[in-house]
Amino acid sequence: MTDDYALHVPESTGAFLHRATPKAHHCDLTGLSIVALPPGRIDVELRSAPGYINVIPQTNANRVDRFIVDDRDLLSRSVANRGGGFDLFAGGLDHEISGENFGWELFVELDETQLPQLAVEAWDGEMRITRRGVCRSDFAVSNLARLAIEHMRQGITDRLYVEGLSIAIVARCLAQASDLPETVTTSGTDARIARAIDYVEAHLGEGLSVAAIASAAAMSPSWFQTAFKATTGQPVFAYVRERRLERARLLLADRRLSLTQIAFACGFSSHSHMTRLFSARYGASPREMR
Repeated sequence: MTDDYALHVPESTGAFLHRATPKAHHCDLTGLSIVALPPGRIDVELRSAPGYINVIPQTNANRVDRFIVDDRDLLSRSVANRGGGFDLFAGGLDHEISGENFGWELFVELDETQLPQLAVEAWDGEMRITRRGVCRSDFAVSNLARLAIEHMRQGITDRLYVEGLSIAIVARCLAQASDLPETVTTSGTDARIARAIDYVEAHLGEGLSVAAIASAAAMSPSWFQTAFKATTGQPVFAYVRERRLERARLLLADRRLSLTQIAFACGFSSHSHMTRLFSARYGASPREMR
């Protein structure tokens, strides 16, 4: 039955993550499509696939019956057999994969035309995946993927949080597939980070992204989020969330505004989203505090 499938792509070409089960959780970002893929059967026959990263956080092995890439049998190499790492493949390759996932996995489909901008300073404006495939155990990548999966499964996705984790995952994996560094020094970036903070304050009510804030600082997303944390002591998503909650707390004094209006004015996706985060931060709901 097709209900048993986590991913079913019979004889197709090109992008494939839209074929994932409805039980999966999706988040589309600039140049990246992120999918938290639930346990289930995998059956893929794909020609000229886009580049992708598959992270298997759990260390228990899945059942992998077939793993062929461009007529090469990679069954014994794939991390899918042992977990605790990632498989990365460049675009344009043919894949025949079948088996069953026993735990949640994180798939990242790559738009390779956008990759050079992800860490332009470290990669000197170029990103070429010099190895067509990399299968590697990696505790750091597994931990980042686990955090992303846990968050996406909650149902209300904090775009900045998932974007930050995804950028870190992709930068680390691609550095291992291309012999390029993940990032460069963050010294001397205080003025850039100050511009980014000004941008955040001016656009709190909008759908902020790491890429947009980094652009305001004239930095790549990867370099920016590393420098931002080094300067402020907080990840980008945590800083923006705190500023949104503080603005919401101040706006509660204006009784002309409904709680829904306050939520949207502060950049939350809904009244319930704001209430959940507000209650966790201040120990009382917006309605109770008002």
